[in-house]
Amino acid sequence: MAGGGGGTEELNLVPYLDIMVNLIMFMVVVTAYLVQLKEAPIIAPTYGGAGGGGEQAPFITVAIATTEINLLAGGAGAMGAEPLPKCVMKGPCTALTKRLRELRTAIPDVSENLVVTADKTVPYWEIVKVMDAARSDKQGPLFPAITLATSLSQ
Repeated sequence: MAGGGGGTEELNLVPYLDIMVNLIMFMVVVTAYLVQLKEAPIIAPTYGGAGGGGEQAPFITVAIATTEINLLAGGAGAMGAEPLPKCVMKGPCTALTKRLRELRTAIPDVSENLVVTADKTVPYWEIVKVMDAARSDKQGPLFPAITLATSLSQ
């Protein structure tokens, strides 16, 4: 027979691997430019420490539950829980920002530290939305320092 068949052919993987390595490097570089890592200035709660006998400045707590958001003002001139509508995923959380601005101006010596507590079932995006709404509005900064806490309810 002419042609002498019967030889085995091998699959050359080198060009395929070159293309795959280049694609992986391209995706890593593009992802590094697309994902922007940001820092959020959050104050971690402290335990114990020097126990001062002085009076504590009034503070405001935002409690995020699965059905609503509650505002609680503590210290001098404490108020009960004030329910507010939940934040939506897209768009600003205007009701919360407006009420926090009202409380900031109504309570003259309120602490700049805001406490945000959330239930375990609350999605992370909602906590971030509340923190963004509490930091500032069009009139200026509201609460630049935010302390995160967890809710005891299960």
